[in-house]
Amino acid sequence: MTSLLQGITSPAVHPSLQVRLAVTCMEMSGPAEARVAHPVIQRFFEISLYLLTFTAFAMLAGTGKLDSASLTLAFSALAARGYLLLRQSKAKIPEQWTSYLSIAYAAFFVLDYFVLAQTFIGALVHMVLFAASVKIFSIHRERDYVYLGMLSFGMVLAAAVLTVDSLFFAMFCLFVLLAVTTFVSLEMRRSWIAAQVPVPTGARDFRDLKRLPGSVIRASALLVLSIVVGTVVLFFLIPRKTSTGYLSTLSSRSDLTTGFSDEVRLGEIGRIQQSDAVVMHVKFALDTRVPHDLRWRGVALTSFDGRRWTGPRSHDGNLEPMNSSWAIGLIAPTGRQFTAEGVRVRYKVSLEPFGSRVFFLLPEPQLINGKYQMIRIDSTGSVFTADDSRAVTDYTALSKIPPPMPANVSTIDDRGVGDVYLQLPPSLDNRVLQLAHRTTANQQEPFLKASVLERYLATSYGYTLQLPSAPPKDPIADFLFERKQGHCEYFASSMVLMLRSIGIPARLVNGFRGGEYNDVTGSYIVRAKDAHSWVEAYFAGYGWYTFDPTPSSPSSTPSSWARVYLYVDAMREVWRDWVVNYDVGHQNILGIAVVRQSRFTWANVRRGLDEVYESALRVAKALRTRVQRHPRAWGLWTGTTLVVGLLLLLGPPLWFALWRMQLARKPSLAPQTAATLWYERLIKLLSRRGVSKSPTHTPQEFVTAIPSNALRQHVQRFTMHYERARFGDSGKDAEKLPAIYECIDVSSRK
Repeated sequence: MTSLLQGITSPAVHPSLQVRLAVTCMEMSGPAEARVAHPVIQRFFEISLYLLTFTAFAMLAGTGKLDSASLTLAFSALAARGYLLLRQSKAKIPEQWTSYLSIAYAAFFVLDYFVLAQTFIGALVHMVLFAASVKIFSIHRERDYVYLGMLSFGMVLAAAVLTVDSLFFAMFCLFVLLAVTTFVSLEMRRSWIAAQVPVPTGARDFRDLKRLPGSVIRASALLVLSIVVGTVVLFFLIPRKTSTGYLSTLSSRSDLTTGFSDEVRLGEIGRIQQSDAVVMHVKFALDTRVPHDLRWRGVALTSFDGRRWTGPRSHDGNLEPMNSSWAIGLIAPTGRQFTAEGVRVRYKVSLEPFGSRVFFLLPEPQLINGKYQMIRIDSTGSVFTADDSRAVTDYTALSKIPPPMPANVSTIDDRGVGDVYLQLPPSLDNRVLQLAHRTTANQQEPFLKASVLERYLATSYGYTLQLPSAPPKDPIADFLFERKQGHCEYFASSMVLMLRSIGIPARLVNGFRGGEYNDVTGSYIVRAKDAHSWVEAYFAGYGWYTFDPTPSSPSSTPSSWARVYLYVDAMREVWRDWVVNYDVGHQNILGIAVVRQSRFTWANVRRGLDEVYESALRVAKALRTRVQRHPRAWGLWTGTTLVVGLLLLLGPPLWFALWRMQLARKPSLAPQTAATLWYERLIKLLSRRGVSKSPTHTPQEFVTAIPSNALRQHVQRFTMHYERARFGDSGKDAEKLPAIYECIDVSSRK
């Protein structure tokens, strides 16, 4: 380019030519960004791209997995960009600053991965949010638009990894719509710039594409709707193979799993109770009587060191599936010696994918059915999955609710339990032992002593989830003698230690209690706040008996949105069951339901047609009987009806034809209408003679187009009187039209 400019400035080149060549070279060397698109296209494209980015961020935020800092910073950046877009401000971050920020974040990414997020997915999500937040303020080249679109798609991929909720599908459909509009407008913008169309300057030029946004949106919506409908149809029709469900691939260890593992620190159940997240849905069989006290038993813990509960390290063995069912009751005996039978309960559990390895079951479980290769049962009767390929999600179970404690229990041949259920931590405060003996001093029977301890704890201490930030040296002693308030873990742990101190074997159980009934789906909603700890004590001849020393927590007042939440939960439950975990079993059920409904519908249609036919047949028979009885009257009525029908059918056209004939004979009755009538006749006449009138010609233009001079003069005179009658309502001119028409007819034949 330098050599070219030197050649242009050579003395051998004429000065005027030097100027023209220099301008041409500047245009060739100038950047493509100097040319801009039509303002309507540019504005529509910028708004579509911004909404695309914001929707992608909303999908990522809707997973509930973003920390508050990332959520606040990213939302603030998008809100600021939206404000600038409304103000049509061109404020941007300089490219040099963008480079510095990117280099600085590369160092921060290492810190985020090892210290803050501590997971690669979390650190990667933070990086995508940072890149999108910076890029929306630093668009300098064409490729930056594409880069921002790719970052938006990256946020959608991250959201897809973190959740499979029904809200994600709705937001994804909106994202696809915005993606179509964005890339269509991007291509229109690029084509406009490539064509080098001059930028409009006038107000009228700015409105020449005002219908473009609406047209693009409507076309994009129709395209996306067809895509979604086709996808849904293919989703349900494509043959499936038996799988473990998509949710299992998203299972990861969370705060919920820490409260239901072989090792639980005191206070973890209390942290779980502070969340309203849905943990599982339970639906009972139609022939099952729902127990009044729903206790979803998870893990039973045996050893306590003063701060931490641990479960048994050994288990009774793994169970191989028998047609996907496991007989648990045969492996985990209760030790019960009397013959009283419990109530059998059948139910289905749909567990949310929080990485659980334990089955939550009503006591006492007998059978489990699910898609698990192997399960294991420990010595406490807790049931875990031994299949490392997936966590626990969906299963059906049969439990036998234990009968109440009888008055007299035989202890003959009772094998008892191990000494582990009587162990006390070495650092246990002596005041705990003294309190246990003092409280139960007036009772002799072990069961009555346990009942007294349960009642004492439930009535003498308060319930709260607020605990000191700094954990005390001895949490149990601090609960019993200092604070005198706590949550279920402290009540249950205190009772277990007090029972052991008076010689009654006991253990701690973590699970869930209760649930909210959703009458929309007929299932119980169990939330994280329903997490609970209780006590199981062993009595010779009976087995393990459940005690709950925790007082009732204050019930929350249902809000006006409670009903809406039930419908939302029902939608999510259906989505999870019939979309996320849709497999060959669901497909078979759906196919059977479709066939059954089709048969039912066709049977109803046939039944309806038969009823219509029978009704018509009865009417016809009754009508025939009446006609036979009164033939003359029915003949008269039939003839009258036919005549009236013919008059109604043929009367208006006949009257209109007669009126036109009358008007043609006496044009003065309605000059304007008569003029139109005779002019139509003239056009038809000339058309038959080979002179046709174009629809674009006026009457005067038609006159000049007639080739024959004599015929043209007659038509000219006819047209003059026609226009006077047609537009001047002249009766005299209308009366002359028939005679002139006859002259034209005669003249056109020559």
